[in-house]
Amino acid sequence: MAFINTIPEITIFIIGLSIAISLGSVLTRKQFTDVEKTKKQQKEVSEYNKQLRGAMMKRDKPLEAKLKKKEPQMKQMQAKLARDSLKPTFIFIVPLLLVWTFVLPEIIGPDWFNVPAASSPISMDLIMFETQKVTLESGEVYEHGVPTFFWYLISSISAQGMIMKLMKMT
Repeated sequence: MAFINTIPEITIFIIGLSIAISLGSVLTRKQFTDVEKTKKQQKEVSEYNKQLRGAMMKRDKPLEAKLKKKEPQMKQMQAKLARDSLKPTFIFIVPLLLVWTFVLPEIIGPDWFNVPAASSPISMDLIMFETQKVTLESGEVYEHGVPTFFWYLISSISAQGMIMKLMKMT
């Protein structure tokens, strides 16, 4: 038995859930990484890559050779950045899977990932999923219903970016 099963309720619930999960993810990342050090290293790697590309484009062989000497160090720094960014992800993935496995089926229903959560003014069939024709209890018909799982992905990506900016993580 689902508690919510209509578009406005599911839409708002999933937006709230994605904001809560994004906030938890960002706070976990902030807790387990040195944000300023990470930003500094990312900037250093980015600047190195920019200089190397510029040297290659200008065919500046001496500068390119000089930069290539730093390549192992930069690759090592990139690998460390990738490892450090995965730590909080692994910590936060378990609660997220628990929400998807146990909470959403109880609130929305056992087939929660296919239940329409929003309506798109355009067909999104070409992007990554098949939209569905949705008829609300009021009788309104929407041609392009967006399944809950993909609405969560859209909402989550949006919320993550905004929350990271607000918390000065990027």
